[in-house]
Amino acid sequence: MSTSNAASVTSLDQHRRFSRQPDHKRLGKLSDRFCERMPNLMSAFFNHADEFLFNTAEKSVDGFAANKYFDQLRQLRKQKDNLQQLILQDIRKWVSEGADQVIEAAEASDDLSLMEEQELERDLAISSFSNRVYERAGNDWLAWHERMLAVTCTKKLHDKETPFTPYVFGEIVFKQLESLDFPTKTTLMLFRLFDEKAVNELIDFYQSSNNWLIEEGILPNLKLENSKREQANAIDTSDLSKVAALLSAQQGAGTASQNLAGFAPGQGGIPGGVQVDPAFLSNLMSSFSMLQQNAAPAATNMEELKQWTSAQVQQVSQSVQGTQESGTISLVAMLFEYILDDDQLSPYMKQLLARMQIPIIKVALLDKTFFQHSDHSARQLLNKMAKAANGWHKKDNVEGDALLLGMEKIVDQLNHDFDENIELFATLLAEFTELQSAYRQSSDTKVRELESVETALVVAHESQDRTKIFIDTLLEEQALPDNIEKFLRNQWYRLMAIVFKKQGECQAWKTSARIARELIWSLQPSVQMTHEKRFVAIVPKMLSGLQDGLKSMGLSETERQNIIQSIEDQHAINGGQLDENIWDSQSKLESFEEKAVVAEKVIEAQLPLPVDEPVQELRQADLSYYLDQVESLALEQWFDIELKPGQVQRGKLSLIVSGGAKYIFTDAKGDKIVERSAIGLAMSMRDEVFTAIDEDPLFDRMIDSIVDDIG
Repeated sequence: MSTSNAASVTSLDQHRRFSRQPDHKRLGKLSDRFCERMPNLMSAFFNHADEFLFNTAEKSVDGFAANKYFDQLRQLRKQKDNLQQLILQDIRKWVSEGADQVIEAAEASDDLSLMEEQELERDLAISSFSNRVYERAGNDWLAWHERMLAVTCTKKLHDKETPFTPYVFGEIVFKQLESLDFPTKTTLMLFRLFDEKAVNELIDFYQSSNNWLIEEGILPNLKLENSKREQANAIDTSDLSKVAALLSAQQGAGTASQNLAGFAPGQGGIPGGVQVDPAFLSNLMSSFSMLQQNAAPAATNMEELKQWTSAQVQQVSQSVQGTQESGTISLVAMLFEYILDDDQLSPYMKQLLARMQIPIIKVALLDKTFFQHSDHSARQLLNKMAKAANGWHKKDNVEGDALLLGMEKIVDQLNHDFDENIELFATLLAEFTELQSAYRQSSDTKVRELESVETALVVAHESQDRTKIFIDTLLEEQALPDNIEKFLRNQWYRLMAIVFKKQGECQAWKTSARIARELIWSLQPSVQMTHEKRFVAIVPKMLSGLQDGLKSMGLSETERQNIIQSIEDQHAINGGQLDENIWDSQSKLESFEEKAVVAEKVIEAQLPLPVDEPVQELRQADLSYYLDQVESLALEQWFDIELKPGQVQRGKLSLIVSGGAKYIFTDAKGDKIVERSAIGLAMSMRDEVFTAIDEDPLFDRMIDSIVDDIG
């Protein structure tokens, strides 16, 4: 691997000061795309409004009311062209100045109890419009919001602050409708007509603009983990016993895929068959206990494992068919189906968890708080075992691994001993905690040793002799006269080092560095021929500064003159006919100037901490978005890391070195895999070379998926 760092920064903070600027060019193009849609949309809306007012007046049985609607119609026709222009002007102003000015009044009136009724109706109409857009746009809006974070270089945007948000668009249109001075009822009806026309237009704008931004390189690999916006009537996943009750009812009605949206928290359970007699339930537990001891297929045969778990469910389901417990079993069965389909879990972990299916079914039947409490010992055991195996990639062979062997022993004990005593889960959870602690001791020790090494490297790096690095870099591959090279490496080096020690990065230190650079430049064979004007202008100033420096070093007049004479003699030699090809001399000059650029970076700031990573193309388009992702990373976050095409290894973020200058990843045993700079990691996440593993509890993730799929 190359040791060159892809970015010349030492920390996230330095990069932020340099690059966090909104992408005004793309925002401007998005503004054009948005405004191009407005004439047709507003024309369709006002035509619809015209027709609506006319029909309302025609149908009115009250002559006075009819006249009022005709008056409103005439006023609308007279002012609609002007209103369209004002709406377009407000939109362009909104895009250029941001949403703050438009929503300022609305934000100042958050206390609904103090709102006038008219203002409350206005706010409800606009909120209803924007919520309809959010809900119907779904992932297109969520993706748009994320891409706006990238384009605006903003860490956080509320919906109302997001460029081209429906809320502010609604505010703009409502404000212009209010300027007609129609009764509130009419204004609200007209806005509802606008709502009907605008929702689809905005959704199409988000869809097409997302595609355009992808083509522009803005978050092309965006993944949306939580793709569904919470709804007011969404089911409360903290009370999943209701889901089980609904499943039971659906099975009885033959509608297992019925939508859950109308099932609200706090309602009673939905009848789904007869209640199970306690004595019958006890007999069920005994029969299930025999079933849970059946041997499971090997982890290497996933299809057979799925068939095995399905057959188990069929057996237990027959025992409770027609009862209220059938929904509970269906919910747990769905949970394990999702577990077996989870792409980030190791097959060995899937096999272990599949063997827990019958015990979990029994817990759910015995203890109705199982679905309601995330701290239930059975759920905790399931979650913690799955998370402990995050270090296993799906292609890793972990047979014989101490953690796997320990978890197999725990599952064996669960299947052998668990009848109806749920306290066994708490006991096994404590055993697993001890197992995990012992298992991690070795890897934690390796990480601490790695941390000591990295800390020592940081200390050495921060105490590096920047003056020596500067002089050495300038003199690299130079063929100067020996006495001049010795002068630079010894006397001039000591001068610069003393100045830096006493005054740090002061102007005197930077000036002495420039004198050294100009001296070596003036001694390049071709400069008097190719850069004559600059040579004539620079050399007297350089020699004068050199004289001042030599005096400050306490050298005698004779010593100073000898050094100056040596330099002038070499200038005279180079001023004659070149002994070598002019093109070779130019190549040497170009090489020196490249080295000088590198050397001057040492003068301006400490060199970045070396990071062993491949050089990557730096793409500014969405860099800040992914740097925000990097900045939010917590230690022990697992990733799938593509070391090379087709070779993926599971790695954990174990160390963040020197305030984000270096991120170090280790495997499950604590051995180092790779290291990345902040920018290198950001680009790797963008290109999906590093893919974060979901750290949410397994049980919760699976339940979220079930609820989403059911409705």
